[in-house]
Amino acid sequence: MLRGGESVLVAVSGGPDSVALLDVLCSLRGPLALALTVAHVHHGLRPEADAEASTVERLCARLGVACRVERVTVRRAPPWDGLEAESRRARHAALARAAAAVGAARIATGHTADDQAETVLMRLLQARVPAGSAGSRRCGERSSARSSRPGGPRWWRTWTRGA
Repeated sequence: MLRGGESVLVAVSGGPDSVALLDVLCSLRGPLALALTVAHVHHGLRPEADAEASTVERLCARLGVACRVERVTVRRAPPWDGLEAESRRARHAALARAAAAVGAARIATGHTADDQAETVLMRLLQARVPAGSAGSRRCGERSSARSSRPGGPRWWRTWTRGA
């Protein structure tokens, strides 16, 4: 999943899942010689968005990790696929741009497993793939289709079980 000496962009929303992911990667940066950069995507959709961005910046300063706050504009009117899909599209584009800007080989994201229908579908599909086959992965790991894009960073997504 991670190779030593890589540059990794870590998507951090400020929630417990992404903060835990950052904490784990920080503990591995010495042993694996990882160069970490955090990207916080500011969608501007909620009143607390500015405070969340500031919290992530303070966390990064405390951990000694470079931080980029990426502000995006989310399409909020037709033609569109809904606010959640448009937010995801804007977030993924911002993370890809940030990864390119810092030369990251990988983009690490985290989320609570119970917050997206795609996770349920992914788990159902994984249950049908025989262990050890080319398509199998350990629980908690997923590389997205975006990882095969030539010249682009590999996306590495983790999840935690919801409470």
